[in-house]
Amino acid sequence: MQKQIIGPANVNLLIFDLDGTILVSTRPMFEAIKKAFVKLNLRVEVTEKEIERYFRVSSDDFYQEITPRERRSSWREIQSEVRKEFDSSLRDFGHVFPGVTETLEVLKRRGYQLSLYSNSSIYWFNSAIMALGIREYFDYCACLQEINLTKSQMVQKIKSRFGNLEAAVIGDRIHDVEAACENNALSVGVLYGYGGEEPKQGDFTICTFSDLLSIFDRRSPVFEKVLLGVKRRKRSDRAFIIGVTGIDASGKTKFAKALANFANSKGYNAQLICLDDFHNPREIRYSGEDQAENYYQRSFDIATVTQRLLIPIHNNGRFSIKLTLLNLYTNKYEVNKGYSVDESMIMIFEGVFLFRRELSPYLDYRIFLEIPFEESKRRAAARDIPIYGEEILERYDRKYLPAQRRYLEEYPPLQTADMIIDNFNWECQAIKYMR
Repeated sequence: MQKQIIGPANVNLLIFDLDGTILVSTRPMFEAIKKAFVKLNLRVEVTEKEIERYFRVSSDDFYQEITPRERRSSWREIQSEVRKEFDSSLRDFGHVFPGVTETLEVLKRRGYQLSLYSNSSIYWFNSAIMALGIREYFDYCACLQEINLTKSQMVQKIKSRFGNLEAAVIGDRIHDVEAACENNALSVGVLYGYGGEEPKQGDFTICTFSDLLSIFDRRSPVFEKVLLGVKRRKRSDRAFIIGVTGIDASGKTKFAKALANFANSKGYNAQLICLDDFHNPREIRYSGEDQAENYYQRSFDIATVTQRLLIPIHNNGRFSIKLTLLNLYTNKYEVNKGYSVDESMIMIFEGVFLFRRELSPYLDYRIFLEIPFEESKRRAAARDIPIYGEEILERYDRKYLPAQRRYLEEYPPLQTADMIIDNFNWECQAIKYMR
């Protein structure tokens, strides 16, 4: 097979096989056969499990194989009767593999073009799509039988239809792997399907459908760029501190956790520090009359986070401390947190207002997540109204966003950040600026 020369970061088109990849096929097919055979007064001579091996052959061959020998000459009649049962059988027994719809939704948000193909019959293909309600996820669907092409020719046609985008083929058969290879596409072998050992020959393999999210992740190139910056700047004698900031609801915590997981998967030792763990007591946070001023100047215990944590991390190779921090709900110091740091670590510090002069000197790399103020309020409404009620939006107007505007005026990201990321679409981030 031809050696692949593209990586997941280059892929923009995902081509999915149907049976054994998207659709759990055996039960609905078996039920359709049983119903048809009862009508024809025939005995079913195959088991549900045995049907799997027949998925390897063409549709016509499949029906010849399942037809009793004494009726082999009338297999087309049996084929016709079984197909009449597809709609009801798929409606009653058809379902997708776990995680399919959720994963397809995320892949769409990540900006991938999605296509579905199959070498099944046109009847089965169309009935399955309708019964499963999955048509909306795919930009193009095609059945090989309908246009009389091989899988390799179908992949070529699909790529051409999408302007020859770099593609990946996801399927549970060797034919899917070969079709990908012959079209210079990545192949992802599905190990949970019906192909046995065949899919292990793919460039990647997945054990669950949602594993695709780890392979085709638009955030990975961004994280790679961050780690490249770490590699260039990190000293060997102390930990490296990355600051991740942005306005409220910009996705700081989510980004920081994902970056830490990615760094750890690449052999780094990453740990999180959250500014939200370092709040001042209520009597300090609300001591002023101006809500925005309170939020900007009094919300956080900057002295503790710098003197007890950031400065020791910045100055020492190895450092360990246990802190008792404020519980926001009880307004008591009763939350115990421990930090253990050595020279090899990456400390990812996330929170608002991180580039202010009290904190910025201790950051080795500064990341700003950019979203519009309107998006901040939209996310706040979706996230916070169910918890705090409609009044939370007034708090954004009078407290959070005015404080953020002041902060951005005093510390413009273009002057303070090493990297600015457009985080409007969390699943499909874009680097807008990099120092």
